[in-house]
Order: sequence, then C-alpha cells, then structure tokens
Amino acid sequence: MHLDEINKCGQCPIGECMRHENEADETGEDSSANALSRRSWMKMLGGVAAAPLLADQASAALITSDQQASQRDFGNVVNMVNAGADPTGEEPINPVLEEVRADDTLLVFPEGRYKMNTTFRYTGFTNFGIRGPRATIVPTSADEWIGEDERCFLLGVYYNPGQRILFQGVNFDYTAPNTGVRAVEAYATDRLLVTNVEIQGEHDTLWDAGGTFNVTDPRGVGVVSGFRVPDGTAALEDEGGRIQYGRSGITVNRYHKGGIWFRNCEIKSCWDNGLYATDSDGFVSIQGGVYQNNNVSNLRLGGVDSVIQSPKVIVDRVRFNDLNQRGIRIEQGARVLVNNPDIDLVNPNGHAITVENEVTSATIANPNIDIGSSPVQNSQGIVVSGNTGSVRVVGGRININGPDNGGNAISIRSTEQTTEPVIVENLQITGDRGGEPGGREAIYCDRDGCTFRNLTIRQPGPAYRQGITLAGDNCKLVFSDIQTTHHPVINTGTGTRILSSNLDSYDGYPAARLYPSSSDVEIVDTGLAHGIRDDGATNLRLVSNRYPST
Repeated sequence: MHLDEINKCGQCPIGECMRHENEADETGEDSSANALSRRSWMKMLGGVAAAPLLADQASAALITSDQQASQRDFGNVVNMVNAGADPTGEEPINPVLEEVRADDTLLVFPEGRYKMNTTFRYTGFTNFGIRGPRATIVPTSADEWIGEDERCFLLGVYYNPGQRILFQGVNFDYTAPNTGVRAVEAYATDRLLVTNVEIQGEHDTLWDAGGTFNVTDPRGVGVVSGFRVPDGTAALEDEGGRIQYGRSGITVNRYHKGGIWFRNCEIKSCWDNGLYATDSDGFVSIQGGVYQNNNVSNLRLGGVDSVIQSPKVIVDRVRFNDLNQRGIRIEQGARVLVNNPDIDLVNPNGHAITVENEVTSATIANPNIDIGSSPVQNSQGIVVSGNTGSVRVVGGRININGPDNGGNAISIRSTEQTTEPVIVENLQITGDRGGEPGGREAIYCDRDGCTFRNLTIRQPGPAYRQGITLAGDNCKLVFSDIQTTHHPVINTGTGTRILSSNLDSYDGYPAARLYPSSSDVEIVDTGLAHGIRDDGATNLRLVSNRYPST
C-alpha cells in the first residue's frame, strides 16, 4: 500500500491523518496546543543544542502542555489500523511495521491492543516517530518470541543512529507469564523525545528490560518524561543457578554523548537498578519521579555536570533476593549535583546516598533522608568512599532511627591516596538510632582536612550513641550544636579545631573524649557540658570555653 493512500482519511479521528492536519491549517487554528512544529522546534534547539550542559530549559521546551508531538513535524503520518495493523491483539503487527516504515514518518496507533512477536528494527533515518496515545503493545511470551534480539522497538543503533526520534503514549502489557523484553531502545543524534510510556506487569524473563535511551552527538538533546515501570522485574536464576542481572528500569549506556533529561519517571521493584545512567561522556539530569524498592540502586548516576533534582526514593519492601537497595549511588564523574532528594528508607537495605571512588567532585544539597530500623544490615545515610575527590553536603536533614545495629548518618572514609576534603554544613541529624558497633556515632570521619559547620545533632539513642568521631587530621568543627547519649565528640586525629560550638551528653558524659593519639587539638569558645575526658592528648589548647554541668 502506498503511503499517500494510507494518509487519506479513513476511520481515523481528526488530527490523526495528514488531510485533517491540512484542514486545521486552512482554518487558521492555532496549533500551539500540540507540541512544537518543525520550524519552532528547530528554532528552539538552535541556541541550545550547542551547549546542552548549560540549558536545562531545553528539556522543558521539548514538552508542551498536552505532551503531543505535532504531526507537522513529519512529512508522512500513517494510521496503523488503516495500514492493516490488527488492533485486537490477535495478529502480530510486525509485517505491517516493516511495510510502512519510512523516513520522515510518524506511525499513529489508534486505541487498541497490538501483538508483537519479534523486534522492529529501524536505523539510519533522519526523522521517525511512533505515537499512541492509548495503544497497548502486547509482546508474545519468551517461548513464542522470534529471534534473539530482546527488544520490541530498536530505533537506531550506536553505529547508525537516527537523527530525530519521537516515541509517545504507548503502553506495554507484560502481565502474561514468561513475558518481558526491552520495550524500546533508542539512539538519536539530534533530538529524542519519549513521553508517557508504561510497562504493565512484572517482567519475568531473563531478557533485558525497561528502556534504553542515548543521545549520541554531544550537541544533541533528549527528554524522557513519564516513563513508568510500576511492576518491576523478577529476580530469576540462569541455568547455572545464578541470579541474572541486566534488568533495569531505565538505562543510559556508554554511547550517550549529549544531554538527556529524565522527568517524572516511575521505576519500582527492578532487580538490577531502577535508573542506571553511568559510564558515558554525556550529561544526564534526573528531575522528580518516584524510584522504589529497586535492587542494587534506585538511582545510579555518573557523568560530568550531571544532576539529580528532587526525586522521591522509597525502600519499604525487601524481597528475599534483594541484596542491596541503595537510595542514590553516585558512580563516577565530576561536578555531580544531587539536590533536594527525598529518601525514605522505611525498611532499609542499603545506604541512602553513596559517593563511589571514581567521583572526582560532587555536591549533595538539601537532602531529606529518613532511615528506619532493619535487621538486614547496617544501613547508613550518606557514605563517602575512601578515594573520592572533594564532596560537599549542604543543608537538609537526616533522621536515623532504630536501635538495632548502629549506623552512621554520615560516614566519610579515606585511603593513603586521599587528598581532597569533605565539607558538611547546615545539616540537622535527628532520631533515636542506637550506638551498637557498626556505626556508634552519628558522623564518622577519618579523612584529613574536613570541615563541619553549623551542624545540629540530636541523637538520644541507647548503647552509647555518640555525635561525631574525628579520626582524620586537621579537621574543623565550628558553630555546631551536638547533644547525644554518650560523648558528643570523639577525637583521635591531630590538628583538630573545635570553635564556637555547644556539646552536651544526655547521660552526663564528658562533652569530648580525646584519645592518646590526639595532638595539637584546639577548643575555643565552646560549651563543654560535663567537661572533657583527656586520655593523653598532647599540646591541648583550651581557650574561653564554658563548662556547664547539665
């Protein structure tokens, strides 16, 4: 069938064929309710594509109020039912897809169920799109799937990407047993827009899952908005009896070079990471969204200048084979920003935020972290690994509860190679977490040169809960207010400075304990309730301090 015949109006609603699109033009109706036209889209991208790292407004500009791409962006629009696709889910639509695919073409799926039994692969095009908005793709079970490619839609490949890609308003039904392939994998050079896609039902095959999205040109931009995987992936064993990894909700791989924004996505209960975006040279921004009960990490990010902005992360269910459900894992990169995350570890099974060794610089701003009690493992708040570069924690709160196995609200580690400091300021730490071994103090730091400023710590938990241990050299604690069950400050390092602070123990222990390894410690203008315990520090200097008894 010729494309011109397909594009003539048959049974399609107004706005789903080129004829009606032209009629709307002749009436002079404003098309701004749709997404950007070809001219306005290109005009908008003209000043942004050269610097995707600097212009977050590019992501907003790619999506308009109704999140519908204008059919004017395509030379041809194909109504798939008119083209012969079965909307009842009885006959596979793959032959029709292969017949009608063409460059500068939008495939529109009217409401219905569309069966697929093999991968639809299309590469090397300049402009191609697929749109619902209420269509459901139903892949066959793994036993019936044809071929070894584990994807429904493969749009571009890394060595032959598409230039512009649209994928919009298409759902996937994986509710049948032994069903699950990667819904869509896309590689675009110029622009990529994916909106309102949902995978319904648990992915219970050993095949790749979710969606993979990459912008392969450093000047390109992409947005993935409203991509939802609410039912997750099953933890399955391969033939050797090992749990099979690789089934994440969203992935960005090493071929990503441009800028991509993930907005308001929902990923739950995936076995191998929720959103996994590391090992690329591109920029990634994660904005909002809900990430819940994903194994390994709910959010796993890397890159240069990459951002996580205001996500909701929840862990409230631990399956028997969920090994480690971190909230946010900063994997690698430079100048990574995590801003305003809301992390609720109701049933913790991993740390809230981990900064890994390959990170050269990162900022965590205004975290809102709640950590409950769990017998599974010693889950902590913010963990800075030993070989990271400089890290800064600014503002926010950490509430850490439960007397089970101790646990730090913040843990800062070092190795012999570590040279960069960590700064923590304007942070509140509350909760009744106990001080059992495995994290006796609210903050543990064995890195040199770190600064703690304007801290408020209230930790009344049992088992000798302490405030901060300074095991690194030349650290500073200034303008802080710490009240804990046991000693508010433990010091084993040299060159420590404690200035203009208030330290108090709920149970009457000395405000600070200085171990024999302590030397050149200076405490100035500080309230030291119940005094200090000096176990042999050398060159201790105390200036203008106060010693209240309660």
